[in-house]
Amino acid sequence: MRNSLPKFAHSGMLAIALTLTIPANAQDEPPITGSSELTPDQSATYDTWPPDQQVAYDTWPLETRGYYWSLAPDRQELFWRLSNEDRVLITAMTGPERESAWQSIEARAAGEGAAPAP
Repeated sequence: MRNSLPKFAHSGMLAIALTLTIPANAQDEPPITGSSELTPDQSATYDTWPPDQQVAYDTWPLETRGYYWSLAPDRQELFWRLSNEDRVLITAMTGPERESAWQSIEARAAGEGAAPAP
């Protein structure tokens, strides 16, 4: 899928979600870890991406790569619309903060897909 969709970061979509403070000791879930090795299914998906998307993925920290593969397909698609900085920030979030950020992202995406009022 081409990365020609509008960038959310420029619209300030994550402004509220990303200003949340995350206490260093508030780990509600185990940290996401990544690997430079892809599974066969992940490799097959990666191979379908255009070169610019592959290069972007290759620059992500390992934790962000691991987090990307943990997402449902609809969230993976939205993840590509975020800036690299926002991808890393949402990866660092845990539990309620992360879910709140995703709700904000999904609400914004739904609003962009709505037909304009007459």
